[in-house]
Amino acid sequence: MASPTRVKIIATVGPATNSYEIIKRLISEGVSCFRINYSHGEPKIWDEWISYIRDASTELDTVVSIMGDLPGPQIRIGDIKPQEIHTKDKIFLVLGNSASEEKTIPIPIKKVFETLEIGDLVLLDDGKIMLRIEDVSENQAVATALNDGVLLPHKTLVIHGKEINLPSLTERDVQYVKYSVNKDITFLALSYVKTSKDVEVVRDLVSRLTKNPLKLVAKIETRSAVNNLRSIIEASDAVIIARGDLGMHYSLEELPFLQKRIAYLSLKYGKPSIVATQLLETMVNYPRPSRSEVVDVMNAVMDLIDALLLTNETAVGKYPIETIRWLKRIVRIAEANINKTSIESIRSDSASTLREKYALGLTLLAEHINAKILVYTKTGTIPSLISRYRPQVDVYAGSTHHRISEELTIRYGIRPYKIKVVKEDKRIDYDKGVQLLYNLLRQIGEIEYGDIIAEAYGRKETEIHSIKIRQVI
Repeated sequence: MASPTRVKIIATVGPATNSYEIIKRLISEGVSCFRINYSHGEPKIWDEWISYIRDASTELDTVVSIMGDLPGPQIRIGDIKPQEIHTKDKIFLVLGNSASEEKTIPIPIKKVFETLEIGDLVLLDDGKIMLRIEDVSENQAVATALNDGVLLPHKTLVIHGKEINLPSLTERDVQYVKYSVNKDITFLALSYVKTSKDVEVVRDLVSRLTKNPLKLVAKIETRSAVNNLRSIIEASDAVIIARGDLGMHYSLEELPFLQKRIAYLSLKYGKPSIVATQLLETMVNYPRPSRSEVVDVMNAVMDLIDALLLTNETAVGKYPIETIRWLKRIVRIAEANINKTSIESIRSDSASTLREKYALGLTLLAEHINAKILVYTKTGTIPSLISRYRPQVDVYAGSTHHRISEELTIRYGIRPYKIKVVKEDKRIDYDKGVQLLYNLLRQIGEIEYGDIIAEAYGRKETEIHSIKIRQVI
């Protein structure tokens, strides 16, 4: 198994990774979470992927999580034959599910035509094709193509700078929420979130379906989401900085500042932040990233984000394994040169409660004496707080509950382990939990002779928080 980076790696599963062996290799290379995009495929194929992921993680004895990604109220064009579009072509947008005529794009949602105005910029397929609206009627619009491209069926449609008023949760989304609950998936990503209420609606639905709720990840990809950023972060368990869709609503030069702002606020509120879209897009077709992509990934790490999410690179790319290896190389160099001032700034004003101060004090102590942190957790709270302070030492978190361990897989710097116990010993105390974690780590060679260990005991039941220091002998 590869030594993990502190910034976690999330890989999207797709045709390029549709095999047990490839999934196993991705885990071995350091992927800690797999995303399944519900916009593509069907439950039958998702079942296979989930089986591959869980079987491979069991074989490798590694904690790995799964994130389902809801389509949300996205707008996609209907069924057409692939066709070339050339600059200055007249393009007809029509209400409907399919069209056979050349230069005609069917759109199945009437509200698109109610929203369109003359002069609007329409972006298709993540901006690969741009159209300028020249005329609009009740069920049709005429546009001029602004660039050359190939138009494919079922691609996304966005009106630049505008949001179409659609329900945040579609009937299809409700079915996928139920699917995720039935499959015991760890995270659920919510698309096109506009307000914190969108998150609360899904949380209410999940709470009625299960007593073991999924963690909800809000995708920040609309102007409304940016305008309501603080309340959305507070309502969510994590956020995805979805740069692809943000780039449809904001000018490209604004994206770096939006990324920094979202990452900073997420860290301030103690919620994991995940950067997504075109991290190493060149590697969809080529075995090496571009220089600008390397700089982009390094900057994301410098923004102190928790995780990096690969999409096309591992879903449909030619080099999924090589992509993970390159991403690790870049992240490791970035982590070795992390801006200590930024970390100190985060730590200086964010610890207010006793538990937060305990987590911060433990982190500072461990860094000062170069100790590895071992923590046994029943809720994931203390490891999550430690992660918030961006520890620069190894942090091992053990739990007897698989869900708690999986929830920590997207947290910066936390290396989760599932502690196996016999049935009669399910309710082990913190002292025994840390000892079992210590024994496991000795067995697999993660801690060795001479290592200094900081053992954390954050007992919620008694509000007693202690630290034990030992050296491995």
